[in-house]
Amino acid sequence: LASRIQSDLECVGMDFVKQMKEQTGQTNLCLAGGVALNSVLNGRLSRELGFENTFIPPYPGDDGIAIGCCAYGLFGNGNIEQEETALSPYLGPLPTDTAMQEAIEWAAPWLEVETVKDERDRIDILVDEISSGGVVALYNGRSELGPRALGHRSILADPRKKGLVRFINEFVKKRESFRPFAPSALAEEASNWFDLGEYAAAADNNVSPYMSITAQVKESKRDLIPAVTHVDGSSRLQTVTPEAEPFYYRLISAFYKATGVPMVLNTSFNTLKSEPIVETPRNAIRSFLSSMGTIEILVMGDYVIRR
Repeated sequence: LASRIQSDLECVGMDFVKQMKEQTGQTNLCLAGGVALNSVLNGRLSRELGFENTFIPPYPGDDGIAIGCCAYGLFGNGNIEQEETALSPYLGPLPTDTAMQEAIEWAAPWLEVETVKDERDRIDILVDEISSGGVVALYNGRSELGPRALGHRSILADPRKKGLVRFINEFVKKRESFRPFAPSALAEEASNWFDLGEYAAAADNNVSPYMSITAQVKESKRDLIPAVTHVDGSSRLQTVTPEAEPFYYRLISAFYKATGVPMVLNTSFNTLKSEPIVETPRNAIRSFLSSMGTIEILVMGDYVIRR
């Protein structure tokens, strides 16, 4: 039933957008609404219909209404004629160091905490853990607005380790074992690993900065990244640039240098059933402890936290 619904959605969506393109002559496509969270349809629309550019906001569903109201106030009254850059997906509250310290003190008996001020050292710790098969949690800066974890509230792992799919699903996330995971990949390397079509060149390979598009993993690469390759050969891709997320980009670059693979497995940081992605430092520590040791370390700001 689910497969048939997806098939019908793709058929109707492709026909509708193709017809609108022919009627209007427009070469740019912007998608919004809850259906724009369907990454499989989005991927087909961007690759197969010949649009020069496709834009899908990180919050196309009802959660984006607040942003739309702000945009209406700015643009509708003539205050701003054009915004030069895309709105950031990282619009949540910025946690203070005081809040992090208070959260650490709240759970101090169960934590081993190291303060690591140097960003390069924190990245080295993360890369060493991930590349050796460990699962880590990253709590960094403002949280994401929208349903996708994009490197600020993420659980990360090695995409080369096929066994991690079942391990993370069953023991970390406590959900069905077949659920797929997304790769966060360096944008400039994406076309070497995924079939992105002609659209990739126009977008400088940054085709899916908000994890909005599903692409096929190239057959020659599937055995190299089995943990982020679904059974049908697809992958819901996030492309990462240094401009959009400098720390996350440097982390993935360091992993690439260490392993030859320009991506990490990325899933949302929430380990408690039916709870959303963590928001506050206390949420993060609670979720980390609830993983019962399946997450090796939590990096939160300047703090490297172990059980």
